[in-house]
Amino acid sequence: MSDVPTDRPLVVIANRLPVGKTDDGWKASAGGLVTALRPVIEQTGGAWIGWDDDAASVPRNVEGLACDLHAVALSRAQVRGYYHGFSNRTVWPLFHDLVAQPVIDRSWWRAYSEVNTHFAEVVADVVKKMPTPPLLWVQDYHLMLLPEMLRSRCPDSPLGFFLHIPFPPPELVARLPWRNQLLEGLLAADAVGFHTRHYRDNFVRSVQQLYTGVSALGDTLALPDGRHVRAVAHPISIDVDEFSELAVADETEAELAELREQFAGRRIFLGVDRLDYTKGIRHRLESIQLLLERNPALRREVAFIQIAVPSRDDVKEYRELRTEVETEVGRINGRFTEPGHDVPVHYLYRGVSRAKLAAYYRLADVMCVTPLKDGMNLVAKEFVTCQAAAGGDGVLLLSEFAGALLEFGHDPVRCNPFDIEGMSYLMEAALDLEADDRRARLRRLAEAVRSWDVFRWVNGQLAEIERSSRRP
Repeated sequence: MSDVPTDRPLVVIANRLPVGKTDDGWKASAGGLVTALRPVIEQTGGAWIGWDDDAASVPRNVEGLACDLHAVALSRAQVRGYYHGFSNRTVWPLFHDLVAQPVIDRSWWRAYSEVNTHFAEVVADVVKKMPTPPLLWVQDYHLMLLPEMLRSRCPDSPLGFFLHIPFPPPELVARLPWRNQLLEGLLAADAVGFHTRHYRDNFVRSVQQLYTGVSALGDTLALPDGRHVRAVAHPISIDVDEFSELAVADETEAELAELREQFAGRRIFLGVDRLDYTKGIRHRLESIQLLLERNPALRREVAFIQIAVPSRDDVKEYRELRTEVETEVGRINGRFTEPGHDVPVHYLYRGVSRAKLAAYYRLADVMCVTPLKDGMNLVAKEFVTCQAAAGGDGVLLLSEFAGALLEFGHDPVRCNPFDIEGMSYLMEAALDLEADDRRARLRRLAEAVRSWDVFRWVNGQLAEIERSSRRP
């Protein structure tokens, strides 16, 4: 990785710390943001600030992360209101185009404001003890009030924000009683980042429609107080080299051999998602059901594997979703399993190891990435990278409502996940693509991921924050 575009220490502020407690002690988490920032922090030094359930016992340093860790302690009531409530039952559904109905609860808003203030106090205390004013980079929808709170507390630090989920159009933003406070919070940053131009434009239009005296000069918002804020589109990505190596690692090959033996003679549809109502898992299952209903010969020829990683089990909507998904899986298998033959749907309600995940990616003939709405979706990028590294010819079936589509153009088989019958025909068409066509599509998709990997994303964001902070 080239030198990063800042000589300041970097302080990352996110909802959670990038560590977990294991039987062998505290370990760095595996994740795109951690992977991307590790080499940056190794060059600049700095800190990572976030909430942890076991805040009192989090060590200052963990092997593999060259930064100081600062845990924010929250009470159970704060977690209920700020995280499970406002963040995940108000903001999350609203920003995903009302896939579910947002809940408006003033006590949750008070908790959200209180926790953002608590984060600001922790950040200010950390910054005060640093010899050089650091670059502050706030992550995601849990902390949208934080930039404004840090502007006054840390006036000498460049300040950036990145939103990892979609930003909705202004007519949806307007439904939130606290829309002005959230927009004011974001506008205190020097640069605000989004995955796509569409999300960025929604933000700019929301600011223009809900505020007076704000003018947009291209990607720059000129505020009444004379400040300029850059609203930029930088799609997050993956570490291409890491996934390419993982795809052909010995452990992955061993896992793949077992899977090929288990699913011998069958062509594979694969879904890999958090169990979340935005991911379109129920719609996908209904399309599989229609496909098997329409084409009985496929009942013995294909298998659909759905890996559903547990998510927010203590939120009512997610518990209900799990019940609905598992009921649908049982209904399909009960209806289409023939005596002496395997079930058509294999459902795994758990996470899998990285090697096993790469093996599933390589096994798949069609990767079903069909969210109802998604900020980016890194599964699509992981799949094409693993397939290409191993010389595969898998097909990507991709929702029109995933941020990744804007980078991938027409090389995926594009689908509307709300059109369940139409998606079932596209699943069949994806199976029937000619081998040369599949390989050409996959090659172009993999090249697109490599051309804008996670390190380019980080460098682009940090450069924008530094550059914008120097403007009047």
